[in-house]
Amino acid sequence: MTVNDYLRDFIAGILPASLFSCKEISVPEYTIPSSEGDGAGAEAREEVREVRIIQISDLHSNDFGGKDGILVRQVREARPDLIFMTGDIFDKDMGPEKAFSNVKSCMEGIDGLCPIYYVLGNHELFIDEKPFLDAIASYGARVLTDEAVLTTVQGRPLVIAGLADPMRDLSLRQRKKKDKDDKDAYRRRLALLAQKAAALKSESAVDAGTGRACRSILLAHRPEYIADYAACGFDFIFSGHAHGGQWIVPGLGNGLYAVGQGFFPKYAGGMYEVPQGGNSVRFIVSRGLSYQKPSFPRFGNPPEMPLVRLC
Repeated sequence: MTVNDYLRDFIAGILPASLFSCKEISVPEYTIPSSEGDGAGAEAREEVREVRIIQISDLHSNDFGGKDGILVRQVREARPDLIFMTGDIFDKDMGPEKAFSNVKSCMEGIDGLCPIYYVLGNHELFIDEKPFLDAIASYGARVLTDEAVLTTVQGRPLVIAGLADPMRDLSLRQRKKKDKDDKDAYRRRLALLAQKAAALKSESAVDAGTGRACRSILLAHRPEYIADYAACGFDFIFSGHAHGGQWIVPGLGNGLYAVGQGFFPKYAGGMYEVPQGGNSVRFIVSRGLSYQKPSFPRFGNPPEMPLVRLC
């Protein structure tokens, strides 16, 4: 363990998990205008509605009141066209019953609203993930395990790619020991996924009916690999994992500490423009929804569920 790990665990050990937690859910809105690379003329822009994307990340099997609770109500109020679930939705530390039932009730509440795409985080891989992912799929969610799909939403062609967490490259024994990531293996999987996404994107470079250019979206749980993601040609990237830096002190912005980034993380929550090859990639990092588990408490950092509007 590093010094950062010891300090984090010490603080978590002396503070009760509920001390600075809350059940209020922030819904920050981020807008990406159509002028950013869509290639559509004014007439086409009038014909195509915005795409509304809700990102659900790092739920960690927490309880938000079931299928009629605040989480589901706020998802419905956002009127999403797409829902992205970017990992750590399940957490075995909530106990065998709640680890499943709290997620099940959430899925029951959002079932049928719109297409749902799901990628594995690290916590799904601390357990036998198949029963959980089968349940997710039974509610119509598409689990993207190093897969890419071509779809059309509100007249806009999109490639949606999902990269499983680096934990997938480790054995179960290594996962339980929380060994370091096999970065080379993760990057190889990313490169192969990027090739799949690029091939699909080339199939639908411009939608014939609207003139909209096809855009590619990567869902990947870990934000600390942003340089690798951005270099692979994706237009938009969605991540979670960092929990907003746990403690947000006024003036710090991104919070105090994030796993994988250490103290004062650069990418802990918000929308960023990452320079790449003379352009920039839009990078959305959710601060996540957990407030009960993991035990390290949140401060000045309510659970959140971003709404991204592609105009």
